[in-house]
Amino acid sequence: MRDIGKKIWAEIINQIYPDLPVSWEGDVWQAGQLMRPSAFIEADLVSEKIHTGQSIRMVEDVRLVFHYEYERIDEQERGEPIPFDLAPFFMYLRQKRYCVASKLFETMLVIEPPRTQEKRDRIEVMFRYSYLLHVPKPTAEDGTERMKINDFYVEVNGKEVKA
Repeated sequence: MRDIGKKIWAEIINQIYPDLPVSWEGDVWQAGQLMRPSAFIEADLVSEKIHTGQSIRMVEDVRLVFHYEYERIDEQERGEPIPFDLAPFFMYLRQKRYCVASKLFETMLVIEPPRTQEKRDRIEVMFRYSYLLHVPKPTAEDGTERMKINDFYVEVNGKEVKA
């Protein structure tokens, strides 16, 4: 469950760009061993708060890095980067009103408006989002559900009385 945010973003990117490889492995990205074009996902936990007894509200920052493909001059040389079209991505977010549901993980992301930063060979899209993470009910050591206390007794004039 630790990488659920990254996995949901990979699912969203694959819905919009089915042929685009997606990775969130930082060591591969840092080494520059990515295919082009491709997407890289980096997410950082901002906060987690107990929302209800059965859920936690997770708030994370994400950076989606879309790497451009290069023009091919010949077998050895590569030319200028070919910019990646992010219009379908932003249109998808607007159509969903920045609330995107994951079918695979049954989780909804509530997304703040994105910021973009264009570099020479890539474009980075950054934003904050939140989602609720289900917490299973506590169970006894043998795996059975814990008994709830439904009967309360109070002491009145030296006698126990059901409240």
